Amino acid sequence: MDDIAIQRRSGARVLEINRPGRANALRRQTIRRLAEALGETEEQAAADSSLRGVVIAGGGGRFSAGADLAELEGTAVDTGFDRELASLTAAIERCPLPVVAAVEGACVGAGVDLAWSCDAVVVARAARVWLPAARLGILYNPAALARLHARLGAMPLRRLVVLGDQLSGADLAAAGAAVPADEGHAVAVAVGIIDRAPGASPAVAAAKALLASLDAGSFEASAWEERRRALADSPERRRLLLDHRNSLEGLTEG
Repeated sequence: MDDIAIQRRSGARVLEINRPGRANALRRQTIRRLAEALGETEEQAAADSSLRGVVIAGGGGRFSAGADLAELEGTAVDTGFDRELASLTAAIERCPLPVVAAVEGACVGAGVDLAWSCDAVVVARAARVWLPAARLGILYNPAALARLHARLGAMPLRRLVVLGDQLSGADLAAAGAAVPADEGHAVAVAVGIIDRAPGASPAVAAAKALLASLDAGSFEASAWEERRRALADSPERRRLLLDHRNSLEGLTEG
């Protein structure tokens, strides 16, 4: 059985974690397969403008139980798993397409890291998000915690990693850290977000890279000016500007 089930829904390619016997736990093979499927989607989008983005979801009514404990040894060797996951989250940040996570049910540990590396996270209101690192006697990957601090928010993250709380989708939506959805509808809401997004473009890729630099604390405005000017002078930008101008004129007619 493939660790990832793939389907096309409207303008989105849905990558669904498919390990029902392990509560969709992430083994190294799962992480590599997700990265591979993400790369395949980028290639397809280059030839198909109707493919506008990616949704990462979990099958069977749950997102992921986190790292597959069967692959961990309980020693510092386990940081190798962190490097595998960090490679995937970096690929999501570099992806020129919008990537949205759709969370139902349990989202634990590495599953939280994966979901909040995406550009948006849709969470069913009754879903449960949990980071049990302290209960397992470890400090979660510092680079991942820094990103979660920027994206989840300081106080929700403290509740997760210091107090060991489990937060619901409703909690996270109230904190502005997620888009809420009714149970069973997270993927549909995520697909709707993708359908409204600009799709793949150099401008989207640049915006994602800039925001990632802000998360990482490496942002320097001057370093982005050359990229901004190159986009401003591109034929694609002029075409899009003309299309947008024509659409606005159409709204004023009649």
